[in-house]
Amino acid sequence: MKKIISALLAIVIAFSFSSLTVFAVDEAISAFSVGTLEEKEHGAQLSVDWYKTENGIYLFVPQSVDLSQAKVYFTANSDVYADGEKITNGSSAAFLEGKTEVTLTSGSASYKVKIVAISDVSSVFIETESGSLDSVHADKEYKEKGEITVIGADGNVEYDGELDYIKGRGNTTWGLDKKPYNIKLEGKANLFGMGKSKKWSLLANRADVSLLRNSLAFTAAESAGLAYTPKFEPVDVYINGEYKGAYILTTRIETDKTRVNIDNLEDLNEDANPDIDIEALPRGGVYGRYSGYLEGTRKWVEIPNNPEDITGGYIIEMELPGRYDDEISGFVTKNSQAVIFKSPEYASEDEVVYMASYYQLFENAVFENESLDAIGEYCNVESLIDSYVFNEWVANHDAGLTSSYLYKPANDTLYAGPVWDFDRAFGNCDVIRYGLDYNKPAQWTVCHSHLRSITLWGGADADKIPTFYNLLAKNEDFVKLCKDKWNSVFKDAFTASVEEITGDYAKKIESSVIADAIRWNTFKTEDVEAIKAAYAAEVKEVSDFAQTKTAFMDANIGTVAVRENEETTSFWDKLSIIGGNLVEKIILLFGLENI
Repeated sequence: MKKIISALLAIVIAFSFSSLTVFAVDEAISAFSVGTLEEKEHGAQLSVDWYKTENGIYLFVPQSVDLSQAKVYFTANSDVYADGEKITNGSSAAFLEGKTEVTLTSGSASYKVKIVAISDVSSVFIETESGSLDSVHADKEYKEKGEITVIGADGNVEYDGELDYIKGRGNTTWGLDKKPYNIKLEGKANLFGMGKSKKWSLLANRADVSLLRNSLAFTAAESAGLAYTPKFEPVDVYINGEYKGAYILTTRIETDKTRVNIDNLEDLNEDANPDIDIEALPRGGVYGRYSGYLEGTRKWVEIPNNPEDITGGYIIEMELPGRYDDEISGFVTKNSQAVIFKSPEYASEDEVVYMASYYQLFENAVFENESLDAIGEYCNVESLIDSYVFNEWVANHDAGLTSSYLYKPANDTLYAGPVWDFDRAFGNCDVIRYGLDYNKPAQWTVCHSHLRSITLWGGADADKIPTFYNLLAKNEDFVKLCKDKWNSVFKDAFTASVEEITGDYAKKIESSVIADAIRWNTFKTEDVEAIKAAYAAEVKEVSDFAQTKTAFMDANIGTVAVRENEETTSFWDKLSIIGGNLVEKIILLFGLENI
């Protein structure tokens, strides 16, 4: 972040694969890049500017930097000295090696620059086409081109090339100061051995002070054998020279041989409609701002031609009704569950009708308390067991509501998964739902969940309509199978994952956590020892929660959990339901659904 102060210097580190360039810039003039990367249109792509907080100036130096190969560049109103020694443009940055602080002077101005070395963590460097993120931050859907270089903690270059786009991502997390992003490379790359793809996510984990919860969830799910669990790599992110903090680079939930390995209907739709820009086609069905509340409605894109086989593959997501209208394709079930299409995002009417009808058969089987064999005709029961037990263990308050995925291969049933979005799991939940405090590990949560925001007025769970997890958890046969899977797989896999992530992994990312905490004032201090102590407390909190939840489930799984009076609906809720349903009928009756 560039700040203007009198007679100023800023330090920038920029490096190519074999060298690093450090810039000191008189910000009253303008930043520029020289040296090995001066041909870059917007300055050095691989760059790190100094960062000024209220209490100091910091230089966050990544693991891959070899300061002995670095060069220093600056513009200033007079000569520049580092700890009393004169430095010149293009001179070596070796004087920074081993130091935690350096004093820069120029004329009468003096600056103490604190050097924060980040070890054992990989780095992502992005240079946007405009040289800023203003447009991206102004519109989450805006896509900006650029260049990207990904470098491992060992210094090996994982990718260096064009960035097709960087854009915003997330719902609640997008409203926070440290933003998450989706990125698309110009060409497929097998970053850190996670499988070739163009599409990746940079998760900021801003809501999770420990920066561990998503990593723990993904590790545990992978260890337990949950299909298509996202892979991840901890990284420090630098965009346009600015240190953005500690992130995890993750695979995306998408149809691909190295992701969710099912037929890609997006590609098949394009093949069936050559020379047509599918994204520019008009929308059909019910897609207005109230559409997520209108049971039995569907929305689609007016694609003229369908592939020969539309039975798969699909990736769908359960979503909150209030967010449904922002999505391109989807449907609302007769029991008020809003469902959106993640792939194909632009689905034809026939594809939406097919999936809506198929999903409704699954929902009917669950809500009518049919046998597991009957339910299994529409959704793979083992995947439901995996998904339920896992979400119960992490105490996921969004399970069955949002960020909850299912996929369907061609000529096959639905499957629950992949797992996603756990920064507010493991006791990090700031809301009370269904009268449940998700921060208490020694209790059941997901098995008592209701759908959210299903009426236009009243309480968010006024109807007390259960999620399918809630209903399945009351099926004795299902619960027995959950216990069997817990004893044979889950308990040991989860226990080992907690030890790994709160042990060696937490130590690995500690220096990155410290830099991130200074950058974002996470612990309201810039004292390194205080940050270490606060971080250690957060790691212990995650570990304690997970271990306590494991012990609770080990002692109690196998018994149908029942809450007293959980289906009780208050008079005012009943009134809001009647009023809400009446308005929904009026909307449809008078054709107001797409306003």
